[in-house]
Amino acid sequence: MSTHEPPPEQVPPPSGESGEVPPPPPPTGGYGEAPPPPPPGPPAPPAGGDSYNLGNALSYGWTKFQANFGQIVVAVLVLVVAVAVVQIVGYLVSNAVRCDPKITYNSDGTFDTDTCSGGLFALSTFVSLLFSAAAFIVSMIISAGIVRGALDITEGRQLDPKTLLRTDNLVPVIVASLIIGVATFVGLVLCILPGIVVIFLTQYTIYFIVDKGLEPVEAIKASIAFTTQNLGNVLVWYIVGGIIALVGFAICFVGALVSVPVVIIGTAYTYKTLNNEPVAA
Repeated sequence: MSTHEPPPEQVPPPSGESGEVPPPPPPTGGYGEAPPPPPPGPPAPPAGGDSYNLGNALSYGWTKFQANFGQIVVAVLVLVVAVAVVQIVGYLVSNAVRCDPKITYNSDGTFDTDTCSGGLFALSTFVSLLFSAAAFIVSMIISAGIVRGALDITEGRQLDPKTLLRTDNLVPVIVASLIIGVATFVGLVLCILPGIVVIFLTQYTIYFIVDKGLEPVEAIKASIAFTTQNLGNVLVWYIVGGIIALVGFAICFVGALVSVPVVIIGTAYTYKTLNNEPVAA
């Protein structure tokens, strides 16, 4: 009689294992392997019109004014001294060579005239024109320096009063100012309104010269394009900023020491933001 032994007990494979041999892991490197996909890039910056608003411009101007208060006070004193020196020297020199014809009436009804010689009159005229030109150049240096200082603040640099008297881009600034001045004069003659439009459309010309290094005509065109493309925001800031500056002057001129710097910094913020450029927090 034969005995039947029971079949051997089937031992289940360990947890997580199957009877099949698992495939080898994928290679992690080596020749011919496709490179991993690049990481996603940064999101695109928001459009200027969507990220800009009047309240932010005012708040930014006020915050940066407080943060740079000491430097702004020094800068104002530097500007006042520079303008005063030019005015005083011009007055003293012009007064020294002044040519004022005098008429003396006599008791017998006749009069004597003391006219200037031709050379003295020509010298007086030349000196007056010379110092008028010097005052104009100084005003252009100051204008460009104010813009440069405001842009420095929006880019995270501390205001340096010496920046206001630098002569970088001076020739393009002077040429552009002369072109705008002539166009504004012609516009004011033509019923005033065209002159105001010229002033409004070209208000960012110096910004494009100082910030982008554009030539005068290109900077004027860039200012016109920038203003028209952002007409609503620029117009609102132009009106509100002008009112704030005027209110500062109305408060015995002392308020202008606050209102004007706030508006200037806010204008630089407007320029940067509407150009989709970052501003320092």
